[in-house]
Amino acid sequence: MRAFLYVAGQTVGWFACILGAAGSLRWLGVPVVAALFVLHLIARGERSVRRILTLTMVSMLFGFAFDSLLIVCGVYEPVRWVIPSPFATIWLVALWVNFALIVDVPLGWLQEHLVVAAGFGGIFGPLAYWAGRRLGAIEMAEPIAFSVAVLAVAWALGLAAFMFLARQSQVLSWRKKATTTSQ
Repeated sequence: MRAFLYVAGQTVGWFACILGAAGSLRWLGVPVVAALFVLHLIARGERSVRRILTLTMVSMLFGFAFDSLLIVCGVYEPVRWVIPSPFATIWLVALWVNFALIVDVPLGWLQEHLVVAAGFGGIFGPLAYWAGRRLGAIEMAEPIAFSVAVLAVAWALGLAAFMFLARQSQVLSWRKKATTTSQ
């Protein structure tokens, strides 16, 4: 049930960012994701606030660099809000914060299965961009099939790399906790 609530929250955040960007409410995703983040902190269970903040920061930085690289390479162009081209815009960064909220709970097992993470990324990453395109939040470069193929490869590599970073940030958090406890 808990995993379902996380996925439901992820979905709400995704639609707020995408539909807000596609419409005249480009700011909408930011407060919705911020509220989901606060709920995530409240319902964090055994996970430390430090872990959640670290993972969120890793996700924001990784996502900003990842999407900015895709934009610079001409794979797609998002609807602009606040941050100018060729960088990822604010609502895209909010999507990465939103994604960070499901990395430890429903998707935590992918941190140990990087090949499976690559497969998931190669399939579901391009589908998310395709849906964002259909809803009007992004424009993909022509030919669309080539852009989707580039996204599939990028997301296969990107999600595996991100899950590796998430696992490493957890290991580092654990080591810091163990070092602090032993002193």
